[in-house]
Amino acid sequence: MLALLAGLPLSYVVVQYFALTRWTGGLRIAAAVPLPLWLVWGAILVVDLFRDPTSHNLFPFEILLGAIIALVYLALLRLVQLIMPQVDS
Repeated sequence: MLALLAGLPLSYVVVQYFALTRWTGGLRIAAAVPLPLWLVWGAILVVDLFRDPTSHNLFPFEILLGAIIALVYLALLRLVQLIMPQVDS
């Protein structure tokens, strides 16, 4: 379980990095969509923790769920890239 909690978010970071550095054009812009969402989530987390330190006791699972959703999103983008190579430009 610990390997899943640590490994999945780390693998998301690696996939996100490669998507941003290797993809071009509209796909790179689409691959960047999860990043502002992570910033919003982080801001909400900080505000909530200042109000009530016990409000996010399960935040590792929030990170895990976010990483799963973002990985699925990036995988779908990759699938679009493979099916329609002209989208990459």
